[in-house]
Amino acid sequence: AALRIRCNVTCVATEPGTGRVLERVRCHNLIVTAGKVLLARILAEEAGFDTGLTYLAIGTGAVAPLVTNVLLGTETKRKAVAAPVYRVSNRLQFKGYFPSADCNVFVKEVGLFGHSTATATINTGELFNRALLSKDNSGASPVDLTFYIVVTIG
Repeated sequence: AALRIRCNVTCVATEPGTGRVLERVRCHNLIVTAGKVLLARILAEEAGFDTGLTYLAIGTGAVAPLVTNVLLGTETKRKAVAAPVYRVSNRLQFKGYFPSADCNVFVKEVGLFGHSTATATINTGELFNRALLSKDNSGASPVDLTFYIVVTIG
């Protein structure tokens, strides 16, 4: 059987201060060509590719993901992936937490970035995946958002 890599995204909206879950938004996404190359270079331990997927970014771009994407459409904020990255067998779970003050936008896209050039600065590093979702958090009472990206290999 062919080796497959699947990825899905869940956004969990919680009430600031209490952590009470208000909503879950799930979506499928696309592992972009640059992400497949990134994974191959990580496996080969090429220079600069030994840091894994380290940043999770959100944005407001609404154009459908394409395999040729190398950035989010309109990245607005990014956070370091929460440690530790959970791995059970062939499944990895990456988590990124955005307090309400850092995500007071209409979130329409999310992606993981890796490579030694991935930093807290917007549009740095190599894009692994890109997903479209719809979570309007731009109102007067924004909520905290936690993103879970699960990657299954095989």
